[in-house]
This record gives sequence, structure tokens and C-alpha cells, in this order.
Amino acid sequence: MKDEKAIGIDIGGTNFRIGAVSRDGSVEHFEKISSQVLCGPGEAVEQLETQIREYLDRYRLWEQTRAVGIGFPSPVDAAKEVVYNCPNLQNENGGFDGRNVVRFLEEGLKLPVYINKDANNLLQYEIAVHGWKGKGITIGVYYGTGIGNSVYLEDHFLGGKHGTACDVGHIPFYLSDRYCTCGNRGCAECYASGHVLKDIWREHYGDEEFAMIFRNHSGDRPVREFLEAMAIPMASEINIFDPDRVVVGGGVMEMEGFPEQTFWDYVYEFTRKPCPGRDFEIWHASREPGAGTAGSAFYAFEQLEKRKGDNHD
Repeated sequence: MKDEKAIGIDIGGTNFRIGAVSRDGSVEHFEKISSQVLCGPGEAVEQLETQIREYLDRYRLWEQTRAVGIGFPSPVDAAKEVVYNCPNLQNENGGFDGRNVVRFLEEGLKLPVYINKDANNLLQYEIAVHGWKGKGITIGVYYGTGIGNSVYLEDHFLGGKHGTACDVGHIPFYLSDRYCTCGNRGCAECYASGHVLKDIWREHYGDEEFAMIFRNHSGDRPVREFLEAMAIPMASEINIFDPDRVVVGGGVMEMEGFPEQTFWDYVYEFTRKPCPGRDFEIWHASREPGAGTAGSAFYAFEQLEKRKGDNHD
């Protein structure tokens, strides 16, 4: 069908984004609201179904829609059905943790539903836009409320036995006494994520606007320590995969006055010499508001084609 759509959904710790996406990547009826709409009383999966159903009703998209693609701020199981844990999207019933989201939504919506961790779908968008499929190793690191991470090896994403590969925000820092929202001690996200930056702001600069923390205080010790902490998981992954290119993004990187050169100086300090050293391309993630929704829809279209191929076999 010429005008067929996939509904792309990008769920972050802060924002819920949804759009109707064509196969060429154009996004229509894009909406962004607070992710807290999914954190009220009751079951989070029911609230998510309500959001999707009302969106399809609002724009009369039922007939055109072929599938729904969703990116969660959480690893999902290897079968791409169950969300492991979303510590930033909790309610009295545990939010999405351990829920088979696919089974529930497919039964309710009568549409194919494909879920992934959000970082994979964000990087899927970049792979499609830049034509990087089959062109080496691409890693994506996204510094937002937490740290999103994805690795693309030639023509596929690295998933791992349980679907939890490339969760670099949860590599441990040595001798740490901080506990992560995931329950483990010393995760990188305890030192290098948006919620930690907010804590630094409250402790040292609370009488100023949070958005100006980098513009006004990049040379201060607390902020420089935060930048070094950001660099450690990035450098670790670069040393492991020796990538052709790195895509970096997220709300922290996009803040006004972010001292990017200082950040990369810390990264280069920790990368192995002589290789990978500095020998990789740096790309900034698209700031298109619909990038995550388009990536989720691209993933849904890709999985639809795979299902078609499997049925023909």
C-alpha cells in the first residue's frame, strides 16, 4: 500500500515521542509529551496501549498502519518481547519491569508490535540516513537521563545472549560507594548521567538556571570531574570495539556551552595508543525531534520484511 505507515514511539526517561512514519522516513503527526503519562496508577502497559489507541483514533490512522515500533529506555529480552527494567519509569506496580509488552499490545491493538531498547532505534535512524549498513563498526552513546548505548557490527546490532549487550552505562567504577537505580554498586550512570548532573547543580549552583551549568562552570572541578566520568564509558567501548565511527548525542551533549573539546580530550586520554587512539570518525546524533520515532518505525518495517521472508520460506 502506497501510504502505509508504521507508528514509531520513542520512550525516554523524560519524554514520550510518537509519530506516523512512512517507509521513506517522513514523520507525520509528531507529538511529544511527558513520559509521566505512563507512570500513573494501574498497569503501565495499559496506559501505553491507551496512548497508542487514542493517537490512532485522533489522526484516523488505523487503516494505514502496518505495525508499531517502540524504543524503551531499557534492555529487552533476546526474543524482543519483555522489557527488563525501566528505573526512570516507575509506578506503584513496577512500571514496565518484566512485562511482556509485545503480547499485551498485539492482543489489544491487533497490530504487529516490535520493541527494542531506545538506543538501538536511535542508531538505526543514523544507519539508515547515512547508509552505514555494511560499512564497518558504528557505536552510539547517548548521554541523557541515563546513558544509552548501541553497537552496530557491519549489518546487525549486537544483542547478546539475553538481549542486554552494550549497556555501557552499567559498567562499574572501581571502589565506588554509590548505588545505581538498577540496584548495582558503582555503575557509570552513578557518575555520568543527566540525573547526576542535576545533583551537581543542586549542590553547587542551585541559585542559577540548570541549563547554564556548562556555559558558566565548565572549568569548575565538579563539572570537569563529571566530564571525565562521561569519557570513561565512551573510551572503554572504543577500546573494546575499535570502531570506524562514533555517534554521540543525548540531552546532556546538547546543553548550551557543553565543552565538547574537553570531553574528547578526556576520551583520547583513555583510548589505547596508537590504535584506536583518535582514529575514528565522530558524528553528532541527529537533533531532529522525530529521529527516535523514525528509527523505531524503521525497525518495525525491517522486522515486517523479515517476517514476510520467513513466511515465504
